[in-house]
Amino acid sequence: MRFLTTIMSCLLSLFGCHDKEATTSITRISGHGMDQLFSRTSVRTDGAWFECVSSDSGRCYYQVFQEACDGQQHCERSALQRFDVRAGQRQKHASLPPGFKSCVANTPAARCQ
Repeated sequence: MRFLTTIMSCLLSLFGCHDKEATTSITRISGHGMDQLFSRTSVRTDGAWFECVSSDSGRCYYQVFQEACDGQQHCERSALQRFDVRAGQRQKHASLPPGFKSCVANTPAARCQ
């Protein structure tokens, strides 16, 4: 009976589902022991999700760009999008090119480093 259960489990696992591949990055900025910004960005095959978990300004300001580097550590950035997301909300962007990069800040004037 145990052998039959093991075989059935293996067969059923072949038909199981799995999550889509995703890369998630978390940005957290703290000062004086308090969070000033907490953001989560997830890139999946169907697009990218930008989630502003919390921000002391009430919004997270995102910059999305592509970067091309030569062999001597010199890189050129081209801006793709700038947008903001209200704290506690998230936004999906489906049409970003593969290999894009992003940064986030709690003020619109902040620049990517």
